[in-house]
Amino acid sequence: MILSLHQLGIELSSNSEIVCQQWQQLFQGWLKPKASPVDVRLHLSLEAQFPPLPEASPYFSDAQHLPDGVGILSVYRDGETGVWLHYLDGALVRVPLHSAAAAAIEGRMVAKVLDYGRFEDVTFTSLAPVLRRRGYFLVHAFAARKNGRCALIIGTTNSGKTTTGLNLLLNGWQLMANDIVLLQQRERVVYALPTPGIVNIRPRTLDLLPDLRPLLSDKHPVYGQYNIIGEELVNGRWGEPCPVTHIYFPYIEQREQSTLHHRNRAVALAHLMAESMDRWDEETLQDHINLLQRLVRQVQAYEIHLGQDMPQIPPLFSQ
Repeated sequence: MILSLHQLGIELSSNSEIVCQQWQQLFQGWLKPKASPVDVRLHLSLEAQFPPLPEASPYFSDAQHLPDGVGILSVYRDGETGVWLHYLDGALVRVPLHSAAAAAIEGRMVAKVLDYGRFEDVTFTSLAPVLRRRGYFLVHAFAARKNGRCALIIGTTNSGKTTTGLNLLLNGWQLMANDIVLLQQRERVVYALPTPGIVNIRPRTLDLLPDLRPLLSDKHPVYGQYNIIGEELVNGRWGEPCPVTHIYFPYIEQREQSTLHHRNRAVALAHLMAESMDRWDEETLQDHINLLQRLVRQVQAYEIHLGQDMPQIPPLFSQ
């Protein structure tokens, strides 16, 4: 199958029908005929046992951890031409860093990667180094647009990022991306590009935004949350690429009324770097920093302190 991601054709293949079905679900509405041109190839095989790791020690280990205390990622060099990405919860992927022709990314993984939304993370994180070398940069954010405004909502798990974004969608905003958004510099302006993905909705969000319930009437909770494909959520009507105009950093607080405060640009840049950059990828590091610096200069950045006044939150995004 071919994923059509803006100007790129990405061929997805696997030895497992289960993996192919997951891709078909994740990228519903974004897949093209097999005959489409291919710029990148990603092959992920599903194995009964985890493959052996490279003999050398990793030169980078991610400091973040999964809920069970397991680190997320370690990176090993593979000569001068590529790296091995070791996802500590069950995948080993080789990514070429220098490829004039269609880049071929190949990996092996075990079944537990298909749980907890990790398969989507493995797919995008494995593609990210190749995408960067083609001018596309990923950032963890909810992105939406309305009337020429394009907002990125950036926050950690349980910060209110997705709930706030869904609140905007219920009030006339268009979805650009839920958790991972592509950024691209065009001329001297940084654009957000619509990016496919799955939206995870917790029961608490449904309590706060009951108008979402009809969209989930045929869904059953998985690991305590509802999953809906972005394509299904917007009925195929994604927001068009748009210059980013605003960045918001949400904080859930025990307050009645939500408030908005300007965020220092240097602090905003630091948070963007933390939510965007693969520090191990030295070759693209400066280009990535340059893009984020340009982004921070072109936007207005805010902290949004979230209260219980859900109907009053969308108007804050129009100020």
